[in-house]
Amino acid sequence: HMNIVFDNNPNQEDVKFLEQKLMQHNCAQIENYSYDNFIIKILDDSESIVAGINGQIGGGWLYIESLWVQTNARGKGYGGRLLKMAEDTALENNCVGVYLFTYSFQNPEFYKKYGYSVFGAIDNFCTKHFKYYLKKKLV
Repeated sequence: HMNIVFDNNPNQEDVKFLEQKLMQHNCAQIENYSYDNFIIKILDDSESIVAGINGQIGGGWLYIESLWVQTNARGKGYGGRLLKMAEDTALENNCVGVYLFTYSFQNPEFYKKYGYSVFGAIDNFCTKHFKYYLKKKLV
């Protein structure tokens, strides 16, 4: 007899269990399967984060999890500098490309300016937005 349980407040041990089981399966299929996390941040004089990017390197690709620049620091080139540093980190780790997702209200044109192209989109995301998936091949 099996019970199916829906839990909209999952306990972190269960989440970790599922992630570990999937990781074990993936490791059995892909040699040297792993993900390495990193963060690059720009700090002000009080050591507060003004801008930052974090990502994961795995499978020969860099996944950018987040790139954020404080509102009053935008337009100063920090985002582009962080993106370039993350791409350089990917190249140093023999990555062939970078991928990410962004929303229509988060300025997807920013990434296109740096050579990223859309390879997928979900419309009507949260009713009125688009969720774009972008990638860039590294050379």
